Amino acid sequence: MTNKIVASVSAGALIMLALALPVQGQEPGPVLSEQTSGHYHEGEIGEKLMILETALKCDCGCGLDAHSCQFQMQCGTSPVWSLRIRESLERGESVDAIRASFVADYGNTVLMMPPAEGFNLLGYLLPAVAIVTAGMLIGLLTRGGMGGAQLAPVEKLTDEEEERLRSAMQRLDESESPDW
Repeated sequence: MTNKIVASVSAGALIMLALALPVQGQEPGPVLSEQTSGHYHEGEIGEKLMILETALKCDCGCGLDAHSCQFQMQCGTSPVWSLRIRESLERGESVDAIRASFVADYGNTVLMMPPAEGFNLLGYLLPAVAIVTAGMLIGLLTRGGMGGAQLAPVEKLTDEEEERLRSAMQRLDESESPDW
């Protein structure tokens, strides 16, 4: 009996210990000092920092911009990028120059919105062309502009045609109704 009590207490202690341990996730990256860590998005430098952080896609694999990844994914990459951007802005570099340095280091894939040139134009123009084409086809089909058959005008049925139609509908109803 005492072995069972010791085993349950040990199991409970192991579970409590496992719950108290920190969850292992992505590497936290370099530890930033109190002076360099934080959320700086006030003033002119803060606005430019926010513009750049939201324009750059983090390369940790999350697909978020560097700003969102930094505060939602506990990423080790985006805080370093944010620090790099802020230090560059404090040195007086322009937003375009900083963006160009990231493109030079990581390629166009680092941009949340790639430039509209070359093959990327297909991604910008194809949805609009598809929507316009579909709209034109739907318009042509609904107006009968593609040589569709015109509907026959409705005429008054004779008594004989009406009786024939009524009996055909009754036979159809009888053939489709379940036999209970």
